[in-house]
Amino acid sequence: MKRTEVILELQIVPELLKQAESMYVDAVNDLALAKHQLLSKECEVINEGLVTGKNEMQRQAEVWPYTKELQEQVLRMAATVEHTKVEYHFYTRKLENLQTIARLMSII
Repeated sequence: MKRTEVILELQIVPELLKQAESMYVDAVNDLALAKHQLLSKECEVINEGLVTGKNEMQRQAEVWPYTKELQEQVLRMAATVEHTKVEYHFYTRKLENLQTIARLMSII
């Protein structure tokens, strides 16, 4: 890697890291909201007397038709959180590597 390439990357990567971090925070917030909506729907179904199961498995089976889409949404958003976390950590490592390369180039 040439010095000019390292300098250019050092200028670009922090902004990419900032964007990745912002996307991660948004994904975490979206997941929290989806979990809240799911819990709200579960409470609504229970309060309406639609759940009469005598054990946890029966109750979950009775709630399922009312919450299926919300549960799928929570799963999708959890996956999005993981994907954005990977992106964030990628840019963190890339920046650290570039800084190390820059230090080594300054010694040479």
